[in-house]
Amino acid sequence: MRISALALLLLAPMAAHAAEDSPPPAAASARLFNHIAYAEADPATLMPVPSLTGCTMARETVFDLEQLLAAARAEGIDLGAVSCFRSVTYQRRVFCAGARDCDSVAALRARFVAPPGYSEHATGYAIDFVQRGGDCRAVKQCFALTAGGQWLMRRAPEFGFELSFPAGNKQGVGWEPWHWRWVGRRAVPWTQAARARFAPAQASYPALPAVTRADTKTAAGPEGRPPSLETAPGGGVYAVSTSRWGAAILLANSATLRP
Repeated sequence: MRISALALLLLAPMAAHAAEDSPPPAAASARLFNHIAYAEADPATLMPVPSLTGCTMARETVFDLEQLLAAARAEGIDLGAVSCFRSVTYQRRVFCAGARDCDSVAALRARFVAPPGYSEHATGYAIDFVQRGGDCRAVKQCFALTAGGQWLMRRAPEFGFELSFPAGNKQGVGWEPWHWRWVGRRAVPWTQAARARFAPAQASYPALPAVTRADTKTAAGPEGRPPSLETAPGGGVYAVSTSRWGAAILLANSATLRP
């Protein structure tokens, strides 16, 4: 008997309360609508992001995120967030919102929204950025053409963030220039959990731009111990064209190059 996609979604909460130190999936090939399974973070490991009202992330992520936001502000770019940590229960509401029959639209919605139990947001390490005060609405591909989107492409890896779903990605997930995951600037003890969580995805479907996995210093500076938020101050070469022609090429690549 065929198991429907909706049935799989209803089973997703079983993974929601897995221990934080649970090993990641053995292989990135175990997917639902091209999305990789992720267990929900232990609430005790999460904390609010001071600069982003309503945003909660994994505790070890917050210092780097605050530094990223401050660096962007120093260059006149005001980045906000439309989504940070999302529970599996909340992810189901997002995925099935407004649908009379969630099963019938599951494959289509999974193009840009992960099914519950398969979202990087559940780990506490992923964030959806938006540029405040701009004309581009949240979670739209035009974000790649904003000053904030271009700044992230150049500098986000300096702060330990990488683009999970670049245009034409082999994972077969829609291009999401707003969605970034944190793996830390260096391979140090407090980044091991995040790096292990995303290792299967990184091995099979590399991020671009990506944080180097080599244990080297970066432009954002050395790390000798886990930083404290009390001490937090107030890349890459991936440029994005701001011309109409460049925008057309980006959107065309997004629509045609994905598997």
